[in-house]
Amino acid sequence: MVCFCIAMGAMLSLALPDLVTMETCTSAGTPGLHGFPGLPGRDGRDGETGEKGVPGVVSGPGQIPEGGQKGEPGESGLRGKGLKGEPGESGPPGRSGLQGNPGRLGPKGPPGPPGEKGSPSGVDSSLTSFFSCKRNTIQQPPKNLPIRFDGPILSGLDPSLEGVSLKDGLFKCTISGVYFFTYHLSAKSLICVNLKKGTETKVGFCDSSSGFLVTSGSVVLDLLEGDVVSLQPTDNNAIITKDERADNTFTGFLILPKS
Repeated sequence: MVCFCIAMGAMLSLALPDLVTMETCTSAGTPGLHGFPGLPGRDGRDGETGEKGVPGVVSGPGQIPEGGQKGEPGESGLRGKGLKGEPGESGPPGRSGLQGNPGRLGPKGPPGPPGEKGSPSGVDSSLTSFFSCKRNTIQQPPKNLPIRFDGPILSGLDPSLEGVSLKDGLFKCTISGVYFFTYHLSAKSLICVNLKKGTETKVGFCDSSSGFLVTSGSVVLDLLEGDVVSLQPTDNNAIITKDERADNTFTGFLILPKS
């Protein structure tokens, strides 16, 4: 860099007389060459401190005033709180909460008014008809004929409690209505009987065993006054009548009389 500066100074000193001579010439000379650019100057000094600026407009948090940029902090260095906004619209209802525990039982309420009186059924509950007999005959009962049940199971009762007496093993209906019949028979190996309403077999029963047996059956029948019910054995029967431990019984009673 020093060599460059010395060379430039020498060139200027050599060219200076010519420039002077050219000023005194009456005719214009040829334009000279452009000089070299000068070196960059040094940084300038810092300027003086400016005056304090005007405080910014106070706005709500994060808000920008209309027509301008976001305000600068005020003298306190904090942005002020804006005005309270209008309430927003209600949101959708939330999910239902869990079901609570059952509450305590409330006090007992007052009794309700009496109900209306029911209509009469038309049935006379004082009407009764029944029998309950056992077989006292020793002889084997013949087939397809009514088994003779000729004595009450409980003897010595008041006549009103003994019920209807069977004649030749037949029950004759004196009160129309619905009746229940049941029997218990002791036998050996095999027994078959039919429960009949008149000559019509309503139900048949059969039972068998390798030894002795006790069989039973029951049925409900709708009877009219004058109907006859009986229990009759078939060809296959071995009813025991001699053994004191083997009882044979036949029972029937009125469930519901007809008006």
